[in-house]
Amino acid sequence: MPVRSEVEILQTQVEQLTKAVLQLKEQANNDIWYDNADVLKLFNISDSTLLRYRKEKKIPFTKLGGRFLYPKAFFTKSLMEKLENKHLL
Repeated sequence: MPVRSEVEILQTQVEQLTKAVLQLKEQANNDIWYDNADVLKLFNISDSTLLRYRKEKKIPFTKLGGRFLYPKAFFTKSLMEKLENKHLL
């Protein structure tokens, strides 16, 4: 069994990292984000509740240009985990 050189090992690692970054970029392009108004309306909560959730780090968010954005995938996943009959899906 030939011994791999450090360069070959590093090249393999770089290729793997490049694939991972490309997958993340593709996923980010397909992600849907909710803004404050969307979350408030969908879950019938107040501004202060949403603020408290952000402060307590109960929901993931990002701030872009003064707007808070929330990944739809988080809410979908959270709701799916709470379904009583999820085994039927």
